[in-house]
Amino acid sequence: MSVHFIEQLEQLHRRCLDMAALVQGAVEQASEAVLARRPEIAQVVLDNEAQIDAEEVKIERAAIDLLAQHQPMASDLRSVFAIVKINSDLERIGDCAFNIAQMVSSFANLPGEAPRDLRMMADATLKQLRNTTRCLGLRDPGLAGDICRGDDAIDALYHQIYQDLQSGMAADTQRIPEDLTLIMVAKNLERIADHCTNIAEEVVFLVRGQIIRHEH
Repeated sequence: MSVHFIEQLEQLHRRCLDMAALVQGAVEQASEAVLARRPEIAQVVLDNEAQIDAEEVKIERAAIDLLAQHQPMASDLRSVFAIVKINSDLERIGDCAFNIAQMVSSFANLPGEAPRDLRMMADATLKQLRNTTRCLGLRDPGLAGDICRGDDAIDALYHQIYQDLQSGMAADTQRIPEDLTLIMVAKNLERIADHCTNIAEEVVFLVRGQIIRHEH
């Protein structure tokens, strides 16, 4: 492939990394807003959603233009294809952050703290997301494998939170609105971790040309 194509492909990768940084910031802010019950931080996430959506579209259009101009083959085509899929997963992580931020106002003024397991889950999910951003930047298949394996722990935390809150609602019906919201927060954290796994799998595909979905 031409030097021009390689430069454009590297630029596309850098834009994807910038998108990952935007999304990571949104998740960090949404998590803080929930755990600290701070609607003003949640509002920042809501206000920035349009920027993430716009960048996702720009990256996809740039990838399509690259394919149309150069018609790459083999590993070059694989790289563009992987970036398109990673870009889509990043935008969906942004959607999850937006969903979490939307829920903050419904229980921001209630007494008490967020459940300990929810804090643990938020910390674990943020670690996965930060590792995913680093994995994408380094194009590290080894780190990608760690991310895929780490998803099971987050799934286990989600199921524990779901069971605990379900039991709490059965014992005290006044808790139902708040606890249902917390379950939805946990579900969105779980979905973020799933998207991190998808991105890690695409990094392996990008580097090795190996499809590892359903293998771990």
